[in-house]
Amino acid sequence: MDELINDTWKQWKTAKSAAQSLCNKTARYDMAEKLGACSMFTGNEDLEELVKLMFTPRGVEFMTKYNFPDLETFRKFKKYHPERFGVYIDCGKISLTEVRRAFLVGNTSATANYRETAGNRLYLMHGATASVTASGYSVVKVEKDASSNIDCSINDHAKVLW
Repeated sequence: MDELINDTWKQWKTAKSAAQSLCNKTARYDMAEKLGACSMFTGNEDLEELVKLMFTPRGVEFMTKYNFPDLETFRKFKKYHPERFGVYIDCGKISLTEVRRAFLVGNTSATANYRETAGNRLYLMHGATASVTASGYSVVKVEKDASSNIDCSINDHAKVLW
């Protein structure tokens, strides 16, 4: 596991540098500076700590915007059962009810139902799909990369934030 996390950290450094270069080329110097200063992923994390980083606002933004990590890398983590921390990689059809945070990756298609008065987070990458039903006073924050799809049904006083 340590070697896989270290390899992923090296890939992150490369992806971060490429993102920083892209920001400099597009005159987004403030973002390039922020990327250059970012050291939130050290390569010394265990799987649970790595997943916590994924669910941070900066983590989700970087991952979905810059397509990091690639699907092949995600799949290497599957044998460590990341679904226990809310990361579903190539899980096929699944049903999620009142799951407060979930990261769907690859061949994962979720039916997600939210009704309780609570904040929920649902993120998708690498072709994952989700059908979300939000009702009651639930709030669901969703983000996805360009290759994933989300379909939402909003009832009662629920909110879905994009």
